[in-house]
Amino acid sequence: MEELKFVLKCFLFTALLVVLSQVKVGGASIEAYSFHWLRQSTVSQYIQSVAAGGAMALRNLSTTVKDGIASTVDGFQEGAHEKAIR
Repeated sequence: MEELKFVLKCFLFTALLVVLSQVKVGGASIEAYSFHWLRQSTVSQYIQSVAAGGAMALRNLSTTVKDGIASTVDGFQEGAHEKAIR
């Protein structure tokens, strides 16, 4: 029963937060102000640059691994061809 009370409290808190975020202050909602602040803050810009660097590192890693596997497979195929023509 305690778990149900906890879930209901969380639901009510979330619903209240969503309703209050729709209140307009100065022509824009509090949600719009908070969204703008989150997009323009230095922390979010830092996190975005880190994520972009991580994506670039993964892309480079996948290219390197793919090229390494392709060269290894090509080497095996060349060796097999030489053994077959002996």
